Amino acid sequence: MIINSKSKLIDTGKNHVPDLSNVVVKDLREYGVEQAGTYKGGVEAYKGMLNKIRSGSILTEQDSMRLVGKTEETKNRIQKQIDSLLEKYYELKSRADEIHNSRDITKGLVPIKQTEINLLKNQVDEIETTRAAVHNNKYNNFSWGTYIFLFFLLLALSFYLLYFYMSVADFALNGVDPMSLFQEGRLNIQLLPNLRRLVYLIINYPPLIVFPTIFFALGTAIHLFSEKGVRFRKIVMGLLILVFVGDLLLAFQVHEGVNEILIKANREEFKSLVVPVYADSRFYLVLFLGFGVFAIWSAVYYLLQMEWAKRNQIKLRYQRISRLQDEILELEEKRMQYETEINHIAKRIENLSKEKERLVLPVDAIEKNINYFRDGWNGYLSTLYGRDKGEEQIKIINTATEAYVQEMKEFQESYFK
Repeated sequence: MIINSKSKLIDTGKNHVPDLSNVVVKDLREYGVEQAGTYKGGVEAYKGMLNKIRSGSILTEQDSMRLVGKTEETKNRIQKQIDSLLEKYYELKSRADEIHNSRDITKGLVPIKQTEINLLKNQVDEIETTRAAVHNNKYNNFSWGTYIFLFFLLLALSFYLLYFYMSVADFALNGVDPMSLFQEGRLNIQLLPNLRRLVYLIINYPPLIVFPTIFFALGTAIHLFSEKGVRFRKIVMGLLILVFVGDLLLAFQVHEGVNEILIKANREEFKSLVVPVYADSRFYLVLFLGFGVFAIWSAVYYLLQMEWAKRNQIKLRYQRISRLQDEILELEEKRMQYETEINHIAKRIENLSKEKERLVLPVDAIEKNINYFRDGWNGYLSTLYGRDKGEEQIKIINTATEAYVQEMKEFQESYFK
């Protein structure tokens, strides 16, 4: 294989210019008849013969004297493609080695995770065979103080989110009382009404509670799927995006509602407050008070679950082992994909390297030879099958030839332009 100035993939001793004049014929049409008779006019055999004609293994006497090497410009273009493929090759090789180094089995992400699994298994054995009093201070154990703090923090955040989503939904759907909008000659928009208003909403507008319920349900679903490991990562990301889009729509609705109120007020001092959504601080404030606090609520929920899980040290470690095993499986699947792509790139580099040094005929000369050979092949088919069935077989061969020539020209354009 051809190598670049820095590295090589395959032993250069195997690289040689193939003999392109294995078969020299006087007439390609007669040779087409002869080979069609040998292979009984089969389509697959015909395509194989086209490959030989294209590669220069079958030539006329005139063509055998016209074989020339590629120009330096063409060689440089091929070499640029080889260099580009080599860069991608080593990039993928680096990624694969980062997962699991084939030369050193102790290096890579997989060995690190496997080492952690072995450590956790040793800890499980130690916990199972040692009295609790001995290892009580050795591990990060459950703390009632931390748990109670997180529980009340989660409770407070949950109440806030209930309060926020019902208030914003009320504002977005019902608007506000115009009489209470302006106080002391200034704009007074409260996204969070007083507690009496919240109780009033729960009693008189119970459908509004659907909004916070949806967000709490999504948050719980996010945790349930995240506990199942990396296999459900896409679902978790999808649910998070869904929450973000929901908050985005609520923030946009509040922005539109405020602008509508300001326009209807028709007061000169409020005209400057009518701004597009990207310049409205209220829009970003609602988005943060919604999605931002939801993210904090999710984090506290996660920490609360993790603290409660510490009550069972063995179960906690088995859960971590299961998650690490899933991550290892995912990494190995990625590594296999990288290896497959690396092999394809190496093969392509090898083909290009051979193509770079191969003696060739011009594409139009190859096409002419293929057409001569096809005419001889079709002549045999018409004799073998007769007129009606022969025309059907000839049509198949002509279609195959047109597709082959088109593919050859596209190859020439894509590789050597």
